[in-house]
Amino acid sequence: MRVVLDTTSGDYLISVAPYMIVSFATPAVILIGTLRHRPPHLAGWILLVVAQVVYAAADAVTVADEFLSGEYLEPTPADLLYFAYYLLIAAAVLLFIRRRSPGWDLPSMIDALVVAVSAGLIVWVFLLQPLTGDSELPLGAKLTQTAYPVLDLMLLILAVRLAMGTGTRGPVLYLLLGSLVTMLSVDTVYLVQGIIDGAAVSEAYLDVVWMISLALLGLAALHPGVQHFDQRSNTAVPDASPIRLGVLTVAVLMAPGVQVVVWMLDWPLDIPLISGTCAVMFLLVMARMAGLVAAQRRAAVTDSLTGLHTRRHFTEALDLECRRAARTGHDVGLLMIDVDHFKRVNDSYGHPAGDRVLVEVARRLATATRAGAVVARYGGEEFILLAPQTGPADLRALAERLRTEIAGLPVDLGGNLISVTVSIGAAADPAPDPESLLRAADQALYAAKAAGRNRSVLATPITPQAA
Repeated sequence: MRVVLDTTSGDYLISVAPYMIVSFATPAVILIGTLRHRPPHLAGWILLVVAQVVYAAADAVTVADEFLSGEYLEPTPADLLYFAYYLLIAAAVLLFIRRRSPGWDLPSMIDALVVAVSAGLIVWVFLLQPLTGDSELPLGAKLTQTAYPVLDLMLLILAVRLAMGTGTRGPVLYLLLGSLVTMLSVDTVYLVQGIIDGAAVSEAYLDVVWMISLALLGLAALHPGVQHFDQRSNTAVPDASPIRLGVLTVAVLMAPGVQVVVWMLDWPLDIPLISGTCAVMFLLVMARMAGLVAAQRRAAVTDSLTGLHTRRHFTEALDLECRRAARTGHDVGLLMIDVDHFKRVNDSYGHPAGDRVLVEVARRLATATRAGAVVARYGGEEFILLAPQTGPADLRALAERLRTEIAGLPVDLGGNLISVTVSIGAAADPAPDPESLLRAADQALYAAKAAGRNRSVLATPITPQAA
């Protein structure tokens, strides 16, 4: 298809001048913001600069082609540059996602796939199918016009993944997402209008919206928040917030919604496509629900600060181990561990510093214990350790190893190095009663504190309390 455009006059260059100024200014603005604020990881922002340079070059080629030839025929040389731009900006967003999210953020990936499947159905039914079904278009034009919604869909998936993943919230994230969403929206309008009109689209209002998208991207790079934008988050699993659940609900309902719209338009209804989409949606939602249930179970047995087990989980594990020991007659060892003078840390350095001490003590306890042991935060600055099949001699050696491990290196409190020690009460007995074992370890801990702290004390053989 060849469409003649009225682009050979000087008025055309004047009309596109504002857009071209914004297009060429955007990579310079991103580079200025990057150099000024010096984010710790430059790769993503440099990729954005390169992407916008390629985008500006593509715009220049398009304007030159239209002005010199007065014609518009796809594919054009500018299309290759636009395709490269999509790949570069996708790589930049992917870098941001990987920097911000700890490990493999499966919940956010599932959420993004739910939205992507829904969007993919809409793109196919209302964009790709009409484009590929137009027999008057040459094959090159069909492939070119089909590639744009596919690339837009790729960017949409990454944008949703960025929005739903973990990481800091703030102006930079919202400006970047606003730029991507605006660009995807105006691209969609451009494609739909081209399908409806059956010709190339040249509308001034579309240029204005594209300029808004570019301006939002430049503002994101200029904001001081770029210094913290791609910092790794401490949140392992994103919240199932009302907004997130609302987005997923709309996405899941989109498949039957598309079916209703197609029926109302009296278009041919593709039953296998709609049914397959609904089945994929159902499986993704079930996977997401399974993840939420697993996360809730982990939260119920995991201390939110230290990552150790909770007191509730420990109590259940101790009761189970004592019942097993009653059948086999093996020893059950128990260590009760208390951080010495913890109140002084809070009073001198503040509660956040006290939290860092607890986290570090928990880490050293977890790494120094053998497989099969259960380590838990018992309450406040107190920890507890269950050592199955461990007699008094081995338990005393374990207590001393843990004590020296914790006292061996100071804890860094943001520039202040402080020495941290613990007192440990140990108790071991074959086939013990849980309450008797806990009482003996607690009494041994009290004796360790009374003897001057930073030591371990092994309880005397346990005598069951008379009923």
